[in-house]
Amino acid sequence: MSIFATSEQMTGTTKHHIYVSRSHDVAANLSIEHYLLQKSHPDSTVLFLYMNRPCIVIGRNQNPWLEVNHALVRRNVAPISFSAHLDQGSASFKEKIKIIRRRSGGGTVFHDLGNVNFSVICPPKDFHRDKYAEMVVRAIRKTNPRARVNERHDIVLDPGPLLSKRDHLQPYTTHQTAFAFGEGSLIPRKVSGSAYKLTRQRALHHGTCLLSSPNISSISEYLRSPARPFLKARGVESVRSPIANIIDPSQDAAKITTSTFQHQIINAFVDMYDLEMIKVSVFSEKSPWLTEVDSDGHCAFGVVDNDLLEIPDIAKGVQEIESPGYLYGQTPQFILSTHPCEEDDRVRPPLPDWFPSSARVYLKIKSGVIISTKISLSEHAGDASSEQIAFNQVLKDKKVIDMDHFWDVLGTACAPGREDGTRRVSAWLDLML
Repeated sequence: MSIFATSEQMTGTTKHHIYVSRSHDVAANLSIEHYLLQKSHPDSTVLFLYMNRPCIVIGRNQNPWLEVNHALVRRNVAPISFSAHLDQGSASFKEKIKIIRRRSGGGTVFHDLGNVNFSVICPPKDFHRDKYAEMVVRAIRKTNPRARVNERHDIVLDPGPLLSKRDHLQPYTTHQTAFAFGEGSLIPRKVSGSAYKLTRQRALHHGTCLLSSPNISSISEYLRSPARPFLKARGVESVRSPIANIIDPSQDAAKITTSTFQHQIINAFVDMYDLEMIKVSVFSEKSPWLTEVDSDGHCAFGVVDNDLLEIPDIAKGVQEIESPGYLYGQTPQFILSTHPCEEDDRVRPPLPDWFPSSARVYLKIKSGVIISTKISLSEHAGDASSEQIAFNQVLKDKKVIDMDHFWDVLGTACAPGREDGTRRVSAWLDLML
């Protein structure tokens, strides 16, 4: 019998469902997840686990230029998994980082094959923001007892020493550990962030779990846009926190694989709903899972992969979220300005030494399209005004993502003798956008 789940099973009346994806494609997994949200039975509860190749996933209402260091992403490749991290000399274990916009709210996150994603879909009446974070904490504590749910519904590790009994007065719950935390080196380290989507009939809670990311030391760089001090945007900004892997550096990572961890999450779900009769073994290529319902009709379980892209709704979902229009065209209006202006009077940080001292840059962008600009290099008002008009004529209505280098466009409109300054302004815009 096939181990692969079918659309009939996934949309059936079984009360509980558990699926693990073999696909590592972010667009496929997010679209399978969305299909489960839309098509699973209103009274069912679904656990879906998946991992993705290196990618950055922004929230539904976020600005990608505010959240992501695009210049860094364009020039870098990332290790795919921990084994790839150890084999730094092999380019085959690294790949370009994809950026994608998901359908739920929340902040920006980084995925790779050292990160396990969980998704729970349930009836709205059964949903609250801590419920499934607490479930995942119980799974994490099989590996790391420092995990707890914080006041933001994130999962963090308390990094301090073991508390004495007199300092540990409250009951030991999923919201408290037996370890100290505080300021400085004792600031809790985030290992899981969550996002949510609520519809009339269904509630979705999905989140990350940084188990053993090989990119842990560089994630913050990818998610720190150099444009942030110069960019004024509408929408939701990410809340930045110190992060860590769940597996402590002193632990043997080979003994705590992503498959082991998926097993721990599944069993926490099984325990939560008292589904002891179908406790599963560690998921692997030789997993005995079958796409059938258990004997009491309480739980369906199986494997999903890219074969599900043959389902029209899933294929349509992949096409939608992979399109540049969905990623960039959904972005609300924002401005990028080197100097304080009417829309954004913040004091700016110093510009690079190589940036022309007399230059000023102002761009207004909506849905990823430049709608107006004021770019000048001259100190003289008359010349500056002429430059603004010339540059605006060539930039207006251009899509930002269609320009590999701003010089290719600005160079067509720069005045004689201004080529060097125009190149420098163009280089700065390439770094920002």
